Amino acid sequence: MQIEVIDDILSVEERADKIIEDAQKKARDMISSAHDKAAATIKEAVERVRERGKEDVESAEELLQNHLSEYEKERIEIEKSDETIDPAVLERATGRIVERICTVDAFGA
Repeated sequence: MQIEVIDDILSVEERADKIIEDAQKKARDMISSAHDKAAATIKEAVERVRERGKEDVESAEELLQNHLSEYEKERIEIEKSDETIDPAVLERATGRIVERICTVDAFGA
C-alpha cells in the first residue's frame, strides 16, 4: 500500500513537471510570436514613412525644377528683350527672387 501511494505521488509530480514544462514552452512560443508580429508591424510602419518621405522629396524636387524652369524662361525673355533694365529694378527683382527661394516651403508653397 505504501509503495502504491509513493508511486501515485511520483506520478502526480511527473505530471505536474510535464504541465509546468508545457506551460513554459507555450509561454516562450507566445512571446516569440508576439515579438515577431511587433517587429513586422514596426517594419511595415517604417516602410510606409520611408515611402511618404520619398514621395515628399520627389515632390519637392519637381517643385524646385518647375521654379527653376520658370525663372530660366523669364531670364531668357529678359535677355532677348531690346529694352534695358534699370539696375536698381534688377537688383530689387533679384532680391525678391532670392528671398522667395529661401522662404518657400518646399512641401506646399
